[in-house]
Amino acid sequence: MMIKKTFTSGVLSLLILNSVIAVPVSAGTGKPVAVVTAARYTGDYPADAIRRVMVKVGSWQWKHIERKGWSYAQTDWTNGAMYAGMMALNQVADSPAYMQHLLRVGEDNQWNTGPYRFFADDYCIGQMYAQLYSIYQQPEMIEKFRLLADSIVAQPHDEPLEWVNNIHLREWAWCDALFMGPPALAYLSTATGDLKYLQTASKLWWKTSDFLFDREENLYYRDGRFIPQREKNGKKVFWSRGNGWVMGGLARMMDNMPAGFPDRPKFEDQFKKMAYRVAGLQTADGTWHASLLDPDNYPAKETSGTGFYVYALTWGINNGLLPEKDFLPVIQKGWQALLDCVQEDGKLGFVQIPAAAPGQATANDTEVYGVGAFLLAGAELIKYDISKRAEVRIAVNNASGVNRQGTLVEIPYTDISKKLDKATRKSFKIVNLLNLQEIPYQLIYEGGKEVKKIALQVSVIPGGSITAAVVAGAPAAIPAQAYGRYVPERKDDYAWENDKIAFRMYGPALDKFPNENAHGIDVWGKRTKEMVIDQWYKLDNYHHDNGQGLDFYSVGLTLGAGDIAPYIGDSIYFSPKYKTYKVLDNGPLRTTFQLIYDTWQVNNMPVSVIKTISLDAGSQLNKMSVQYTFKGKELPVVTGLVKRASAGTVLLDEQHGVMGYWEPQHGEDGTIGTGCVFTTPVPQLLTDRKHLLAPGVAGNHQDFVYYTGAAWSKGGAIADAQQWFSYLEDFAKGLKAPLKVRVW
Repeated sequence: MMIKKTFTSGVLSLLILNSVIAVPVSAGTGKPVAVVTAARYTGDYPADAIRRVMVKVGSWQWKHIERKGWSYAQTDWTNGAMYAGMMALNQVADSPAYMQHLLRVGEDNQWNTGPYRFFADDYCIGQMYAQLYSIYQQPEMIEKFRLLADSIVAQPHDEPLEWVNNIHLREWAWCDALFMGPPALAYLSTATGDLKYLQTASKLWWKTSDFLFDREENLYYRDGRFIPQREKNGKKVFWSRGNGWVMGGLARMMDNMPAGFPDRPKFEDQFKKMAYRVAGLQTADGTWHASLLDPDNYPAKETSGTGFYVYALTWGINNGLLPEKDFLPVIQKGWQALLDCVQEDGKLGFVQIPAAAPGQATANDTEVYGVGAFLLAGAELIKYDISKRAEVRIAVNNASGVNRQGTLVEIPYTDISKKLDKATRKSFKIVNLLNLQEIPYQLIYEGGKEVKKIALQVSVIPGGSITAAVVAGAPAAIPAQAYGRYVPERKDDYAWENDKIAFRMYGPALDKFPNENAHGIDVWGKRTKEMVIDQWYKLDNYHHDNGQGLDFYSVGLTLGAGDIAPYIGDSIYFSPKYKTYKVLDNGPLRTTFQLIYDTWQVNNMPVSVIKTISLDAGSQLNKMSVQYTFKGKELPVVTGLVKRASAGTVLLDEQHGVMGYWEPQHGEDGTIGTGCVFTTPVPQLLTDRKHLLAPGVAGNHQDFVYYTGAAWSKGGAIADAQQWFSYLEDFAKGLKAPLKVRVW
């Protein structure tokens, strides 16, 4: 029977109600992609367009820094605000470059804050450190800031806030500080789980509010010096960006409050009061001028304050605090005004330079904190737009520091199907709403007749996220990236592969050829993404490199590349060859099958086993779910990697459950690396004459799960032991912090 290895995956049609917008073409079809929106929503600012302009502005800023250098210390408040926006950009970006810039900042500064320990401007950067720690879980990222935060918590904070005696170096005596200091402590609470930092931030917020918040105007004075002052028109002096700092700080504080936090109602109340007051002060050009109550005296646009207001007001809608009907027109007008200030090369103009009061701004004036506010605003607008699109949405978040490229994530089929009508269930597409690109998927049957799961192939950078939508329509065809089959024409082999690597295990027919006998998992090196099993078996020359790769890995009477067997008294009890097989799923993105073994004697005890093996597209490692049947509750087992007589390079990492081996050079054929990753720490990894060994204990009729696989030095991305071991360690980190999926 001929098997055609081309399958269907999904892509979403994106239709904008009452209008058609230019969009990228759908991968695999060459046709434009489109999305349905609710009738009450105009879709004037779609997520993909917002993302593109965010990338444009953010990229300009980093290029400017590379060309001109840093205008301020990297730990300065100006840059601290930019980092907040860059973290938001990273969440929606396709490239890890923005995260790499932020990591480099932390490393260059050895994760220190600024020189004045209790000066909020100098520890604004702590927000970024805490956010990075939440992703990467590297203690050095917050160790120094946490010591500082502990000392802030311990301070009496009993000084009055009048602007004398350098009070700003010790207390939050000016309104800008409410963006710099409190969120830094709040993000630290989120990162560490210790509420004392958030509690201190809340206490000190209300100390500052009691002094600087004008309850008649529902606005903040910049600091105590401005309380008696008046503008030329006789009105009180309220600085636009200063109040923008406060509203941004309110949003970021509430983002870090756990459910039931006692002070949250007070924060919500102040946020709403300020929101209504600020919305009423927007000027005809869509911005908020430098002075809120005397805009005519400051006629120029000002984008840093405007950016913070658009951010905060959109955050308010997204979090259910502000009614859409009242605030969406204000937000859209403000965002358009910001877009009008973005120059062709991505430079954001009309940013008032650092100051302590209202001032003028020109089209040529730009500052890093204005860019930060712009990016924060864009990220919230993306959330709003996505909330209005399509009937079914899927969010995938990467809260780890591992770059997840081409990873398969599973969703229970009923989570999606129950939200679709009958026609859509028959044929649907899935697309990334942030870039309008097709997301391939595979329906997973697990050997049955009904669909059990959907496996999406996604790429999500560290700290990033994607949101997709599901609509009716025929999905585009995609080539096979994972495939396997029983090979009766070659001694009952079962062979399987993906776009990276290939494997096989041996069936009972091999027992008739004692000179060729072998036990464990065999590896084939590949340098092509194409499926090669059928072709290689037909040509029967796969021990010679024909340009696509070859089989030069030697298994023999060993566990090969990560097979498993009972292990008693330092003896490995190899099973017989598999007797039968069962295909559960077979491409295009995942191949899964079972190998079923006859009973054999293990230290005078009958044992049988079923090995369920699954290989995903893009992965070097197979998932092994091994179920033993025996008398009793526990069976000692061992997973092994064959080692060679000449020295190879070894990785034995019990703490993270990783075992790796990089073989010695095999002439002109290159090198094979093998490895295993376990879902729990391994008490002790061993070596014997033939193997690297990972002892474990299997339960009766219980799945023993681990991952095993290989890489070839000529196969592409992995060329040496360091790269291979890094891949294994990152894979282990990914298991501990899997991609989070939500359907709504």
